Amino acid sequence: MNKNKTRDQIEDKYKWDLSVLYASADYWEEDYRKVEKELPLLLEFKGSLADSGKLEQFMQLYTNHSIMRENLYVYAKVRFFEDTRNAVYEEMKGRIELFVSKISAETVFIKKDLSSLSRDDIDTMIHENARLAGYRFFLESYARYNPHILSEETETVLAELEIALKKPDDVFSAFHDNNISFGEFEHKGEKIHLSHAKYAQLLESPDRALRQKVFDFYYQPYRQNIDVLANTYAANVLANIKLAKVRNYTSMLEMSLFPDYLSTTVISNLVEVLKENIDVISEFNALKQEELGIKELHFYDNYVPLVNDVDKKYSYEEAIELVRTALAPLGAEYLRKYDATVSARVIDVFESPGKRSGAFSWGSYASRGLIFLNYTEKFSDVSTFAHEFGHCLHRDYSIENQPYIYYQNPIFLAEIASTFNEALLFDHMSKIAESSEEKKFFLYHNMKRIEATFYRQTMFANFEKEIHEMAESGKALIAKSITDIYRKNLEVYLGKGMVIDEQLNYEWARIPHFYNAFYVYKYATSLSAAIALSERVTSGDKVAVEDYLTFLKAGSHKEPLEILKDAGVDLAGKEAYEVTVNKFRKLLAEYKSL
Repeated sequence: MNKNKTRDQIEDKYKWDLSVLYASADYWEEDYRKVEKELPLLLEFKGSLADSGKLEQFMQLYTNHSIMRENLYVYAKVRFFEDTRNAVYEEMKGRIELFVSKISAETVFIKKDLSSLSRDDIDTMIHENARLAGYRFFLESYARYNPHILSEETETVLAELEIALKKPDDVFSAFHDNNISFGEFEHKGEKIHLSHAKYAQLLESPDRALRQKVFDFYYQPYRQNIDVLANTYAANVLANIKLAKVRNYTSMLEMSLFPDYLSTTVISNLVEVLKENIDVISEFNALKQEELGIKELHFYDNYVPLVNDVDKKYSYEEAIELVRTALAPLGAEYLRKYDATVSARVIDVFESPGKRSGAFSWGSYASRGLIFLNYTEKFSDVSTFAHEFGHCLHRDYSIENQPYIYYQNPIFLAEIASTFNEALLFDHMSKIAESSEEKKFFLYHNMKRIEATFYRQTMFANFEKEIHEMAESGKALIAKSITDIYRKNLEVYLGKGMVIDEQLNYEWARIPHFYNAFYVYKYATSLSAAIALSERVTSGDKVAVEDYLTFLKAGSHKEPLEILKDAGVDLAGKEAYEVTVNKFRKLLAEYKSL
């Protein structure tokens, strides 16, 4: 394991080789100049995209320009992430960010011109020029926006207002990330100064008195500033609603779901299934209460591990083998790609001074998927490795099987492949556990994953829905009305047996995702799809693996729900969500049997 090594001291085999993007910064500069030079050529097509010949020429130039621009952007950003203190790459990152912003501003005409094409126009142009046939879904995806595209003058005003409309998020972030003060308190002779990270850590403490004190102190600044936070959030909601109305959507929810071709029934079905199955959360609460030996279960008891952390460390090489074995049900083709990716030096493994925190998978169409880690040998790092590998191979399958315009996976689908890998890993770890305690550890954490991602994120989504509906009906959003709605959601979704202390009423005021409306439900739908797909694969269904690989190859060449249907999962109905609930019940029963 790497311990406090500088990047230069880490062996090359543990660092990604970014020559898959550019062999050197000189080649990056060369492409940067090309992209600058070709931008005016793109602008010449303004107003001519209804001509089939011009459209073909534009699409070829646009695609090549976009591929190069993406490669430039990814290279500069990931170089900077290697060492955020490096001024050379910071400057490179800044240059490409500014240039991409300039390109976006100067190519607004693309959305305007393409959205003005009717389906009949598209049919006519494809009839005139058969080489446009491969662009049909791309063109139709713009055409469907026609009722929601405004005059050029209005679109320009909205573009200029975008920064102002996002200011509530900036205000919240300034308070939540930089200016919040939790104060200091003493516990058993030790002075404790809270932070977000410290709060999460201490909620897992076996000392219940400490957990309660931490819980009380953490919510104090939110309660003290609740009127400011309510007004900040209300400003964000009202801006959302106004924008949806101006763009001719019936609601903010409809506008949010429109890019993914989803109807509002996707969320309503999700909510209904959870409400019909809250009993499993109540049963889970009873288990926690019994295992912890407490008379009442409070929210500050919710994150205490019921089983001691597995006292194991997993070397990076062990993680590779563990994950590979867990993914074996996907067959030889997937494992060949897995092995090739491990060998290709596209994974940056260990932390080092200046390296960005966290983990992600990224890449460009011109290269391949990259994986960024800060590996520390905990099991959570093994799980993160599996998660990011899912993203990476999803991207690589898409690159191999789709043209540039269809290779990027829509957000609605993007988390499925990563969560799928985690599902297989947790099932595998439960099977190979060396003791009942170790088995309980993995079963418990699997249940917590479903509780946090499926139930909790759906609660958040329903809260957002009710808040926007309240504002759309003309009712005022003030601290009391927002808090009352949140309290009602807590009472429904936390299940029986959970004491809801007053502090938790203000939890909504600390959730950053609420400033990106109707995003959180995707965590729940992604987990449901991943569990449904993994259950099919592990059940021995002969076509399940082939269906799943077809999903990985699909990119965005058709509507997201249709791509999932091809893989054997229908998120338009309730069945996939019921599979997730049944998985939870099965895990709970297995845990209780040990």
